[in-house]
Amino acid sequence: MIRTKLVHRTFPVICLLIILSISSSGIASESDVSKQGTKIDFVERTRQLIDVVEDLRGLSFLFDLPVELVTQDEMAVIIDEALSAQVTPEMNHGFTSMYIMLGLMPQGSNLLVEYQEMSEEQVIGLYDQNEKKFYVVDVDIGQMLGDMFEDSGPLGSFLGGLLGNSNQEANDAMIDTVIVHELTHALDDQHFNLEDRLADLIDGNSDDAQLAFMSLLEGNAVRIQNQYTIDYLGMSEMMLDMMAGLNETAADLFMNYDPFLERILLAPYMDGEIFVDYIVSNEGEDRLDRVFADPPVSMEQVLHPRLYLYERDDPSFTEPADMSGVLGNWELETTDTLGELITGMVIEFNTGNVAVAERVALGWDYDVITTWRSPDNDLAFAWITIWDGEDDAGEFYDAYTDLLEVKYPPGDWETLTSDFAVYTGMGLAVGVEWDGRVVVVVEGVPETDLDACLDAVWPYNVNYR
Repeated sequence: MIRTKLVHRTFPVICLLIILSISSSGIASESDVSKQGTKIDFVERTRQLIDVVEDLRGLSFLFDLPVELVTQDEMAVIIDEALSAQVTPEMNHGFTSMYIMLGLMPQGSNLLVEYQEMSEEQVIGLYDQNEKKFYVVDVDIGQMLGDMFEDSGPLGSFLGGLLGNSNQEANDAMIDTVIVHELTHALDDQHFNLEDRLADLIDGNSDDAQLAFMSLLEGNAVRIQNQYTIDYLGMSEMMLDMMAGLNETAADLFMNYDPFLERILLAPYMDGEIFVDYIVSNEGEDRLDRVFADPPVSMEQVLHPRLYLYERDDPSFTEPADMSGVLGNWELETTDTLGELITGMVIEFNTGNVAVAERVALGWDYDVITTWRSPDNDLAFAWITIWDGEDDAGEFYDAYTDLLEVKYPPGDWETLTSDFAVYTGMGLAVGVEWDGRVVVVVEGVPETDLDACLDAVWPYNVNYR
């Protein structure tokens, strides 16, 4: 995954539904957000909303927060510089290649470029955790969203026109919700030192742990943003609940982005909000503060909050696979933990079977994947997966062998036993091996080296939890 979390996107479908609600109901005119036809002073409004966020969050800012108004072009430069500082070309190439080989992204994808394009197009406010500074874009949000939806078919064109002509109250109210969202990040950062935690996670080679932590951050910011919308803009909880149910559907209809990238960028907002609401509704605000001190370590805990709060289920662990002794001059390129969310997506995206993907992913307990590149630019990976029980491991074994029949063209496919399968074609091989709670996949290695690679990869020292 993109190894930076400085850019907190405001998911545009949320913007769409809020702005349509405000435009149609006249809610903004009943609040003190802005005066009819008068554009707000973004910097001054940010300073006014600090008190509001402190009240909603139940915490106070510990030191002054610099606020700077920028243009969309200037924001694009800020985003690009932040990404370039943390994502090397080698890292981008490695993770893009890994996602392509897993069947999550199409050939020709470029993870960093697509992420930059999405961020530059959508970011309205940004809290930079490194600089401890808040940036807000001077933009007509209705027009911006209208332009984004114009190319999404007849309905998108209709909504684009409606958004482009939205009134000033709706635009200003939407800007307020963005500011509240980002101020929540700034407030949480001052109290819980988010920058250091994110840096540790980036060094930890785990998409899963990063997504889990971002789900806590974004989920809390969405919660405060929603509470602001209810308390200060007069929107009903029923309307917010309806919007939450429509968000993912609207994203599929209108956002013309890579489905995988869209899903992992959207998850912290949607799944994170559910996680944070579960914590607060069951244990209160004080318990949420303790969650920031001891955050969820996997998306499994986010997707199933009881496994964090009441039946703590931390992942098992084993060391990454090492095929260097077998592959010789192949080089290790990436190491990552995908987690329940992305593991399920591997099955879903390759087979199209959502039900099987969700059922299999429920049994996830831990995984670690390493990718290897040959001097001839061939790519292989070794994926160790650990499951809650033997039945869960067996379900993954069956699902993955079914996946291979879809993923690859006809070749020499042979199931040697009920727990050992091999596919070969074009001189390369795939092996899948299951024993107990462990399933290992080795994919893309030379056919002559497959058995030795499987032996080298098999984890003999698993720390089960």
